[in-house]
Amino acid sequence: MSIAEQKEDIKRLIDATENETLLMHWKQQLEWDVEHEKEFVLSNEELQLLQNSLEAYEKDNTISLAEFIGKRK
Repeated sequence: MSIAEQKEDIKRLIDATENETLLMHWKQQLEWDVEHEKEFVLSNEELQLLQNSLEAYEKDNTISLAEFIGKRK
């Protein structure tokens, strides 16, 4: 997925959301991420885990938060 596609997906998600509190939290998080994007250095293992997660997401091979929590118990 290209950067342009990611931006469009984020815009569609924001446009589809009416929850003002959630939108404010997303805005704060995105602002923080942009301000601090150069401060984090990931190890090769962390980068690989991130890449694997992105690939799983792109293939829609994900689980719900409830399922994740259930597996952690």
